[in-house]
Amino acid sequence: MTEHSPGPWEWKTTPGSDHEYCTVYSTATGRAVARHVLPCDAPFIASTPELLAALKAMLHAVETYGHMDKTDRLARAAIARAEPEKK
Repeated sequence: MTEHSPGPWEWKTTPGSDHEYCTVYSTATGRAVARHVLPCDAPFIASTPELLAALKAMLHAVETYGHMDKTDRLARAAIARAEPEKK
């Protein structure tokens, strides 16, 4: 499995589309990471790199300071979904 496109990600309305759709793209590479995205979903999808970084930081703090509760399980599940094990 390859790494995800580097962040930050931004979004813009797709030019020339018959319906209002958006494209989410990496500002580091300029390449699209998602096309034909509904405008209501574009901000959430574009925030994915930041959400992943925040979850990793939160999980590190929980592991470092020993405050383990159900939050760490949720963070582990979100990270696993965003970064499947490389085979």
